[in-house]
Amino acid sequence: MQKDVKIVKRGNPSVRIYRKKKPWEFIPFKSNLGFETGNKKRFRNFAARFSMKEIEDILIAWVALSFAFAIVLYPIENRGFLLYFFAAFIVLGAAFILHELMHKFIAQSYGYEAQFRMFPFFLVLAVVMALLVGLVFALPGATIFEPDPREPYTDPKGFTERYGKISLAGPLIDIVAGFVFLGLFFLIYNLVGTSSISLLTAFGYTVTGLGTFISFYLAAFNMLPIGSISFIGLDGYKVWMWNKIYWAVFFIIPVAITVLIYLGYIPVLGVVGL
Repeated sequence: MQKDVKIVKRGNPSVRIYRKKKPWEFIPFKSNLGFETGNKKRFRNFAARFSMKEIEDILIAWVALSFAFAIVLYPIENRGFLLYFFAAFIVLGAAFILHELMHKFIAQSYGYEAQFRMFPFFLVLAVVMALLVGLVFALPGATIFEPDPREPYTDPKGFTERYGKISLAGPLIDIVAGFVFLGLFFLIYNLVGTSSISLLTAFGYTVTGLGTFISFYLAAFNMLPIGSISFIGLDGYKVWMWNKIYWAVFFIIPVAITVLIYLGYIPVLGVVGL
């Protein structure tokens, strides 16, 4: 049985309405961030957007995930492992870090408190699985944001739009990064080819090839309309709830390119040797 939800009309706190909560509605979760009014004033410059705890979490998650991917790509005991580690580090800087930061910055543009938090258990699991079974369980953390608790009820349509835009920002930057990596890959391919590959060229192929595949794959995965309107759902579900045309466009693009890569029509994996 659903409980009544108290609604405080924006601009008139003395007016209260009681009604049943609809199944799709977002109930702001409790976190250790704490919503504060007037957050826009706190983000006057770039440095003010981050806390030391958040920077530590980002760096740890970035290094751990890069290490896990490198283990899967190349034997850790070989000297070439460092090449793949640095390649994975660069790729995840675009496909993972920028993804989370775009969520954060768009949320902050609405005055929300937003910070990245790593999941230590899943980071350890990612490395262990990479070592034992050759798979990466890539759930290093999440960008947590907390809006005004009254917002979903006083302005449900506006909240759905804001939440959709925040969610779309991550996959969108993955798509942009994927096209950048793809363009650089074909630039190297046309200038150098594959007949004689130096160490520098091999590194360039590895970064651009992996960057193309991982960026589009992550965008396609995150745009799946699975979950709920709460923070545990994938980005695609929140975009679907906001605007189905935007969801369709930014879902079809990465899915189509990922399929073309798998089928070999875009030869990024073959050149890299995967």
